[in-house]
Amino acid sequence: MTSTPWRPMAPRSLLVTLLLTLCVASGAIARDGPVRRLYPVGGGYEEALKGYSVEVARTARGPAVRMVMVPAAFADDPVLPEDPIILAEDVEALRLACEAVIDRIAFPAGCDVTSVPLYVAGDAYDPAILVRLADPTLHGIFFTGGDQAYAARILAGTPAEATMTTAAERGVVFGGTSAGAAIQSLAMNAGYTDAGDSTNALQKGSIDLWLGRPPQHRGLVFGSRQVVIDEHLHSRGRLGRMVNAAAQTADAYGHGGLLGLGFDYDTGAVITGDRWISSIQGVSSGIVVDLRTARTRHAWVGPNAALSARRVLTHVLPPGRQVAFDLARREPWWRGRPVPYDEPRGTPGLRSGHEAMLMLGGDVSEDLGGPVIREFVRQASKQRLGKIVVVAAAYASPADAQAAADLYARALVAAGWAGTTSIHLHGQTRLDAARAKDASGVLLLGGDQSLMGAVLADRAFTDWIRSAAGSANVVLFERAMTAAAGEHFDAIPEGDTADDAIAAFQSRNAVVRPGLGLLRGAAFEPRLQIDKRWGRLYGVGAQRRHTPVYGISESSAIVVHGGQARVVGTQPVVVLDGRNATFFDGSNGAFGALNVLLDVYEPGDTLSR
Repeated sequence: MTSTPWRPMAPRSLLVTLLLTLCVASGAIARDGPVRRLYPVGGGYEEALKGYSVEVARTARGPAVRMVMVPAAFADDPVLPEDPIILAEDVEALRLACEAVIDRIAFPAGCDVTSVPLYVAGDAYDPAILVRLADPTLHGIFFTGGDQAYAARILAGTPAEATMTTAAERGVVFGGTSAGAAIQSLAMNAGYTDAGDSTNALQKGSIDLWLGRPPQHRGLVFGSRQVVIDEHLHSRGRLGRMVNAAAQTADAYGHGGLLGLGFDYDTGAVITGDRWISSIQGVSSGIVVDLRTARTRHAWVGPNAALSARRVLTHVLPPGRQVAFDLARREPWWRGRPVPYDEPRGTPGLRSGHEAMLMLGGDVSEDLGGPVIREFVRQASKQRLGKIVVVAAAYASPADAQAAADLYARALVAAGWAGTTSIHLHGQTRLDAARAKDASGVLLLGGDQSLMGAVLADRAFTDWIRSAAGSANVVLFERAMTAAAGEHFDAIPEGDTADDAIAAFQSRNAVVRPGLGLLRGAAFEPRLQIDKRWGRLYGVGAQRRHTPVYGISESSAIVVHGGQARVVGTQPVVVLDGRNATFFDGSNGAFGALNVLLDVYEPGDTLSR
């Protein structure tokens, strides 16, 4: 893909057309005409295609709605195209979606959906393909999913791109799913680098962001210049990637950079005139990320250049006729009115009134030799002839609880613990109240948050934890016990699948229950990045709007002692502040959330605004 693609000699007239079209696209020639419309879809070929078809039919003329599918992102080889049978299935999916929504009186011939064989670099110069793309009776052009970097490399600066730019100027609606959505913004997120994934997406080098340097290192020239588009948003836990991309555009362009715009699987919306997002349709929702309106502050810190940011403004946009977003004013609309950002008063704090240092782990089993366990052992070792009590609760079986306790006990020794260690399984062994007072360190392991209700109903057990917090040097909470330490917690079952991540953005999916209240005015969610739990932050925030929600990534912990709180570990903590947000239900069961603030804290940061 890095080599220069083969380009056949173009006819003189074609070269002239290409130059003129690129001038128009760059604004060198003023021209009146229909408003450009883009329709990015977060993935798939199902419900969201109906929304795209509605937009195409809105201004279509003739007996049929005519669309063509372009598989430029389809293959992963510059010479060998993919199986045409797969493309035929996608073409048929678009045709059926179109047939389901059009007015057959207005379009008696129905929907005419075809494809062009634009798979490799040379195809972007093929006169037969260019004629198909320039067809004046065409109403819509739709890009398949695949690899946006591949698609951009074979299209940028070619006659095919010039021809499509002309089509966009005359009103042809451009849609695309997955990679076909990503190429619809000029500044393009080309995906993760080899070292990147959803668990380190807030590190600068984890994403491959194309900003037009060199000139063809970009998305489509007629794509949006207001946003960077991302896809598979909820299902693949990509909100961190979106925030990263928006922050890098702020560095590159200044003044808060570009907006991040992401859609989940089978969900899309129309971008009209590069000004309005509207007509959101599909099974899930989208998110806008804004680093300007709330006067965001950010920096890249630590050896991995990880993002530390305050006041990142976000908006969750579900389907609904009354939901829209003004890209120019950076303002969401709901019920026909703008919903301006209103600065929240005061700063949510995280303070402990307990003698013990409280450590809230996001699941350090991912890094048992790392900074969190070492800090816990260091604090426990301050007491001569110390004792650590390991307690496991809310596991599916005693065997699972025992296995977890044994794993952590071995890690304590490996981290330098030289004192004694005792293991207790909730519901299997009795916890002596005196043991809480004697312990220099207490390690509380929680299995499944949906099982924590029965554990917290055990008054003797919760009294024992409070006693330990008042006398031990340090208490480390892990996983479900971390969630239970706050004033409220989400008691839904554990899950790390794409379906779980999508469901978390559905209205009333969160099952909010009272926690231990050891840290009042706060809720905690562990395993933020590895389990893609971004939706859980918003779900708890929607039901407890005045409670900040702390998403703690795996391999890290929040350390609270007295009036100070800091992050220890290798991954970030993200805090959701929904105090001045507007929450509502979308038409498909997903929730909307406008003007929600996120703070990103990296290891070494003190939690404050």
